[in-house]
Amino acid sequence: MIKKATVAGRFYPKESLKLKDNVISYLRETEPSKNKIYGLLVPHAGYVYSGSVAGEGFSHIKEIDFDTIVFFGAAHTMHMDGAALMEEGFFETPLGQVEIDSKITRDLLKKSKVFENIPQAHQGEHSIEVQLPFLQVLSKKKFKIVPIVLNTKNLKTLYKVGKVVAEAIKGKKTLICISSDLSHYPTGDTAVKTDLAIMEALRIAVKNGDLSYFDLANKLVLSKARYEMDTSACGEAAIIAGTVACMELGADDFKLLRYTHSGKISGDESNVVGYGAGVFIENKNKSAGAEEFNEDMKNHLLHYARQSIAYRHKNKKEMTMFLSEVPRFNVPAAVFVTLTENGALRGCIGTMEPKNTLLDAVINFASAAAFEDHRFSPLSEEELKNIKIEISILSPMLKVESYKDVEKGKHGVLIKKGNSSGTYLPQVWEHFKNRDEFLSSLCAEKAGLPALAWKKESTDIFVYTVDSFKE
Repeated sequence: MIKKATVAGRFYPKESLKLKDNVISYLRETEPSKNKIYGLLVPHAGYVYSGSVAGEGFSHIKEIDFDTIVFFGAAHTMHMDGAALMEEGFFETPLGQVEIDSKITRDLLKKSKVFENIPQAHQGEHSIEVQLPFLQVLSKKKFKIVPIVLNTKNLKTLYKVGKVVAEAIKGKKTLICISSDLSHYPTGDTAVKTDLAIMEALRIAVKNGDLSYFDLANKLVLSKARYEMDTSACGEAAIIAGTVACMELGADDFKLLRYTHSGKISGDESNVVGYGAGVFIENKNKSAGAEEFNEDMKNHLLHYARQSIAYRHKNKKEMTMFLSEVPRFNVPAAVFVTLTENGALRGCIGTMEPKNTLLDAVINFASAAAFEDHRFSPLSEEELKNIKIEISILSPMLKVESYKDVEKGKHGVLIKKGNSSGTYLPQVWEHFKNRDEFLSSLCAEKAGLPALAWKKESTDIFVYTVDSFKE
């Protein structure tokens, strides 16, 4: 069975020599990666629009020796509940035919029913096809491919796909290639905001090993730009499944190499498509804990927090924000906002798990701390002049095996047992002499548990770090 070229002459030249020259024009010299590369993300539009971005991605794998490329592509032509393979045969481009690695495809079909042999899902599909000429020009030897396309939104299914693929190719000379464009049809300004936020969310998700964070980021930016764009990433399913496979093999970081959108090429920024290229790497030097923010970012967040309280005083309703120019402000974050007056607590509201974008969380919790903390009366307009605002941005929580893993002064702690739970931020350590006092107070005063519940194996202990800053 041969999958004929579907978009030759439209997305890229149909003459082999022109195509080869076209591909070469998009490739560039790069320094060998200091980190092991497990996979790459590249766009799949017409070369005139996304070729330079795709070329950037492929340029970074020139020195990698591989026998097989495993593709995770967006499925544009039909809906499917799982992952569609083409079990055997060839993909054809003007540069020749590329054989399907039927040994791996058959292994995948045997390993899980989440994979189906659906050749028709590939026949009119371009998301994998447009990547092949880059590899045909780059590769110093013949290679095979494993073509997978998918579009389900079921996270459990996508995790299964990624894990089974990783199991099937572990130990083999393979590389993963994820084919996806980003936002579809917003203005150029909105595309930059949403696309860079999505790429930042992917980096954070990989770093912390949790792709549900990336899924949440897509939902949040899409909801904020719902009147402008169709999707935040047409290959979101491919990104999630492919990233899971990369992480299972050892990737613990994602590096964005290049970004652009179609409006920057066409000159028409009224309806654009976003394109990003990046690599999934093993980063042995990565630091654990909360993301750090520069002084300018901190000052902006503190400004918005105070502004949101003043706005609610004046307008008797919550302040709403659009997408920020700062990508980091548009990704999900767990936040606490604390108000103090003459050094004494005047309100504190937040969440342990990200549910909103960072900027929205700061604005909402600043307002809630001022007006909805039931331990205090609503903040008066006169008091607003005297309060100081502190923002605490939490890292993802990590469950520890023992209370001995809790580090004094560094960790915030969440205690859970049954339906009871409570947390202390790292700032609370200053009120206690040692770990025993800290944990006993947390159990008794916040979680409603016996003071020594932290010593019991049945009690779950989670730690996190905080980037905290105040006026």
